[in-house]
Amino acid sequence: MNKQQAIDAMRRGHKVTHRFFGDKEWLKMRSDFVYEFEDGFTCSASEFWKYRIEATWNEDWEIFDEN
Repeated sequence: MNKQQAIDAMRRGHKVTHRFFGDKEWLKMRSDFVYEFEDGFTCSASEFWKYRIEATWNEDWEIFDEN
């Protein structure tokens, strides 16, 4: 998935992961403006994307497999 597809998936309630994340790492949307990580840490969506401006963050997203 690309970045926008990942954001859309989170809006639908899915957890997503990226190729740069570890095997158990995921991200979900608590609201349109707040993201939550697998460890319970939260940050604003703008803060998360502020440091992920490289093109490598625009691709390689997928739905997190909880199995």
